[in-house]
Amino acid sequence: MSSPILATHRLVRDFGGFRAVDGVELAIEPGTIHALIGPNGAGKSTLFKLMTGVLRPTSGDVVLGGESIGGKRAHAVARRGLVQVFQLSSICARLTVVESVMVGIVTMRHRSFDPVTLFHRRARGEALSVLDQAGLVDLAEARAGKLSHGDQRALEIAMALAVRPSVLMLDEPTAGMSPAETRATADLIVSEARSRNLTVVLSEHDMDVVFGISDRVTVLHQGRVIAGGTPGEVRAHPEVMAVYLGQGTDGGEVRS
Repeated sequence: MSSPILATHRLVRDFGGFRAVDGVELAIEPGTIHALIGPNGAGKSTLFKLMTGVLRPTSGDVVLGGESIGGKRAHAVARRGLVQVFQLSSICARLTVVESVMVGIVTMRHRSFDPVTLFHRRARGEALSVLDQAGLVDLAEARAGKLSHGDQRALEIAMALAVRPSVLMLDEPTAGMSPAETRATADLIVSEARSRNLTVVLSEHDMDVVFGISDRVTVLHQGRVIAGGTPGEVRAHPEVMAVYLGQGTDGGEVRS
């Protein structure tokens, strides 16, 4: 087994007297799709924020590619290759789709957004290539704010991919989507993860998506890891079936 690309060690985050994340040990293998699941209030969002630098840990550490990033600011974590797509939209409605992707390219390479430079023209070509992979190239000149909800989410993923992350973190990527949009987004995640050997960590409530695309699944409850393994192993875990996936312990199948 290879060394994890992203790991947490005895990670703790307190808010006053409330412990939201309680000693979490997590190892994400490179090139895998790893899902974090659990009921509302389980600590998933807080854990995401600790790993991406939005929050500082009370104690413990986060390690990315062998380097400690616990407590580093979010922009510093992103420059080291860990990029998050948030549940709430972060697009600029007035930019076109291709401009939205280009902003990420020029920003992460410490360049200004200047339409007359050779770099800008090259960045546009790169942005169009990313949009083609995301199935959005035909919408390149459309205003981002005019896209459907599903296409906006696909654009946010494309924007994240444009900065060439080593780890992509997705917070509820299919929230609010129609079944068709959900299938398209799940297909996009798998396609990009496999074609780029990209590590994806996702928090997701749709269990069909979780068990359909994940290589590994970790279950949180009250800030602690209670189960982890392959989708099949997690499906069969009695406590997961009884409490978190809405299924009793009579041997029946886990439902989404």
